[in-house]
Amino acid sequence: MASLKDKIVVLTGASRGIGAAAAREMAPDGGHLVLTARTPDACEETKAAVEARGSSAECHGFDVSDPDAARAFVDGVLDQHGRIDVLINNAGTNVMGPVSEVTPDRYSSLLMVNVMGPYNLIHAALPSMLERDAGTIINITSVRASMPDRFYAAYCSSKAALISMTQCLHYDLADSGVNIFAFSPGLTNTDMVREIYAVPAFRASPLRPEDGQPPERPGKVLAWLAREAPADLAGQHTAIQFNDITLRAGLEGA
Repeated sequence: MASLKDKIVVLTGASRGIGAAAAREMAPDGGHLVLTARTPDACEETKAAVEARGSSAECHGFDVSDPDAARAFVDGVLDQHGRIDVLINNAGTNVMGPVSEVTPDRYSSLLMVNVMGPYNLIHAALPSMLERDAGTIINITSVRASMPDRFYAAYCSSKAALISMTQCLHYDLADSGVNIFAFSPGLTNTDMVREIYAVPAFRASPLRPEDGQPPERPGKVLAWLAREAPADLAGQHTAIQFNDITLRAGLEGA
């Protein structure tokens, strides 16, 4: 089995939910986790959990939608550690509502985080990965990219763009040792999901946040992707599926 031991892993959106759960799942490997959120203090609880489980960690705060801030962050990691072995673009946001009420500015802000955020970090980190001919990039997407629904126009389209970006980058990287993945966690009981279902229009939904899986479940799959970087899933839109991805990731018994 592959390991993240001594690897430099950058994880955005690490303060809570799936990001924090993935960090905890990766920690026993003994790598070094570079945890980010909008403020460094937001990641302190995750950092403590990671260190208690066997990895070293550090916290950074910046806005992924700001290309200059993203580049400064990546340059700082490279100056300090010499490389980035795994980049996990988990930071994301959501805007719900009909197009008639979601202003262009709000939609643009969503795209800047969900699409440009990953692009900014990949653009900054990729040259060093290509120079070493090694690296793993994981973009956190959503099955909502291909499941249109009422009030989801902004969110669905942002995640569809991220999947397309991942698939195209896979072809760009075909002759290199760098692999890129798109991972959709599925319905998970996180703060973001609870905020969505607090909107009156969603209270009649047959699903509830408590129907979703705990963050530890996709967190374990995400850690497996980071650890194994399975070649057959590179460039693919990978979602949690019983007896397939979850079986390979160790969530289900053989």
